Amino acid sequence: MFPYGTVSAQNRSFQKQWLNEFAWLAYSNIYNGAFCKWCVMFAPQTVSCSAKLPGSLVSGPHCNYKKAKEHYNNHQNCHYHKLCAPMFDKFVQTDADKSRDVRNALNSSRQKAVEENRNRLSHIIRTIEFCGRQEIPLRGHRDAGAFSLNETDCNDGVFKAAVTLRVEAADKQTSDIFLKAPRNA
Repeated sequence: MFPYGTVSAQNRSFQKQWLNEFAWLAYSNIYNGAFCKWCVMFAPQTVSCSAKLPGSLVSGPHCNYKKAKEHYNNHQNCHYHKLCAPMFDKFVQTDADKSRDVRNALNSSRQKAVEENRNRLSHIIRTIEFCGRQEIPLRGHRDAGAFSLNETDCNDGVFKAAVTLRVEAADKQTSDIFLKAPRNA
């Protein structure tokens, strides 16, 4: 299954059972050698903490299978390898838990903003439709500016008054959604 290499006049190859014995071990068909998948991903962040620099299994493939198990045991006892293990575990957990994925979190918050904005727009459109069916003008003396649920002394216009009435008649959740500033989606 794995290609043979000649070491000390003997043909040797990577053994499949090593993959079961060492959870961090991976074989590359492209490089025809073994790598430590933990250290390949995270060793650049941890090597500065270690006195021993990474060799084969990290910066290049391990192809000398004469004393491979001894080499793999030495590698898994290296300081930088032990630092990479929890980082790799956290990476796998984050990748498996789709609710922690940043893309999903951004997408769900964007979806919530879209729904809130649609709700606001539906209230405005229904008010405009009502005024149009009744042939009521939308303008007033001071129809620009922010909405306020407080009574004013001046004529804010039919549109503002109708929207305010609609919000007052609606439940608290609708009024809270409507009075918040619209979110950019």
